[in-house]
Amino acid sequence: MNAATVKVDEPTMHPKRSLSRTFILYTLGSFAILGLVFIAGLTKYLWDRELDRAITTTQSLFQASKEPLERAVWSINEASAQQIVDGLLSLQAVRSVWVETPDTGKYGIPEPDLRDTALKYDLVSPAQYANANYIGSVFFVIDRGEIYNQVTSVVFSTVLSIVLYIFILGVIIRVIFHRLIGLPLSNVVNYLTTPRLIESPPKMELMPGRDDEIGVMASALQTMVQRRHADLLKIQDYQTNLEELVEQRTTQLKTVQEELIQADNLAALGALVAGVSHELNTPLGNGLMSATTISEACAVVQGELDRETLTLEHLREELIRIAEASAVIEKTLGRARELVQNFRQVAVDRQSEKKREFNIDHIITETIATLQPSLRKTPYVVRTELAANTVINSYPGAVSQIVTNLVENAVKHAYENMASGDVVLSSRLCSGGGGVIIECRDHGCGIPEKNLKRLFEPFFTTKFGKGGSGLGMAIVYRLVTEVLQGQISVKSEVGSGTTFSIELPATLANARDAA
Repeated sequence: MNAATVKVDEPTMHPKRSLSRTFILYTLGSFAILGLVFIAGLTKYLWDRELDRAITTTQSLFQASKEPLERAVWSINEASAQQIVDGLLSLQAVRSVWVETPDTGKYGIPEPDLRDTALKYDLVSPAQYANANYIGSVFFVIDRGEIYNQVTSVVFSTVLSIVLYIFILGVIIRVIFHRLIGLPLSNVVNYLTTPRLIESPPKMELMPGRDDEIGVMASALQTMVQRRHADLLKIQDYQTNLEELVEQRTTQLKTVQEELIQADNLAALGALVAGVSHELNTPLGNGLMSATTISEACAVVQGELDRETLTLEHLREELIRIAEASAVIEKTLGRARELVQNFRQVAVDRQSEKKREFNIDHIITETIATLQPSLRKTPYVVRTELAANTVINSYPGAVSQIVTNLVENAVKHAYENMASGDVVLSSRLCSGGGGVIIECRDHGCGIPEKNLKRLFEPFFTTKFGKGGSGLGMAIVYRLVTEVLQGQISVKSEVGSGTTFSIELPATLANARDAA
């Protein structure tokens, strides 16, 4: 017998994504997001700082040129005032400067559109000339474009530095990750995708000298593969010998089953002997009493003859007494003879392995007669409705065993905890005329659906530990299907009763041994 080969699916899938690439992507993406947040904050900070610096510078220059400008405006010195305005306009952060006075007009080039956003400083008359009265206002417009250019230059250089830093960092992380994690995991993946890994695992160590978490994982994985390989070898060896082992166990099981069936048959036969013995006690006792009566009557007649006192009337009385006793003896001996014949026929049939012709109704009747002694001890009645009245060529012992088991099963299970009940045994010819149908029905508690499927299994019983062996129905099934070449079916409804139907052929197809 060739060793069975266990088919192991060979993995062909490779990772669709590199773990190192995914790790670098998430890491650099996180750095990029943090960089964007940093650049946004830096831009805001630089803008505010440069704007404040421009305003502060403008204020400082205005304070330095305030008194000359006030004198020039007060004295209506347009050339001097314009010169001062041009000097203020030369500042890098100032876009435009102009002076507005209520009396002398404007100095510089005003920008009305930017007047609301311009910095405004008031001018007052010099203290030595007047009492600091308002003489005009100076307007400064900050050059925000210049500030934007300065901030952009700083931000661009910062962004460039960050990008370069992230790139260098990504390269370094990728190299480190690939060496420490990516390459070892690739080796593990290549190991797992090795063709016929379980059937022929590689002998070399997967990660020698690696004692960190990945090394422990690789070692554990390799150990697991080696164990699965050992298990596979055991399974293949077991499958090689499985057929032989099953055959041996089947033979042993059949032997044990045959022994149990034989023991059950002998136990049933012993119970039959006990019942018949008990049944014979009554007719034999009555016969013995009647024989004693005849002996006494003969002694009385003989005594009176010896004394020559016997009268015709007394002789007639004794003869009547003897005749009555003889009738009783004849009746009781006939009953005993009937019981013995039934017992002998059933006993011989059960122990005989020979096939013979017999009337199916007679075998059922004889079997029920042998069961009557034990049935009288119960409140249950067995009735027969036999209509087949046909002769079949089969094994009568098997039929008798089937009838006995069906009746005993109904008495023990169908009417449990019930005060009364009846079991009906019937027979009829098949519709085609090629066999006979035997039915055993009761009106008891019925069989649950879950138990019907296991009813004919050996050792299945609902009275485990209470005297039930679980072999009664298994024996019936085996006798019907194997010995008698028939079929058996069961119908049951909880609370309504159970009906067993057995169909037997009139003649067996070939000779089989009885159980």
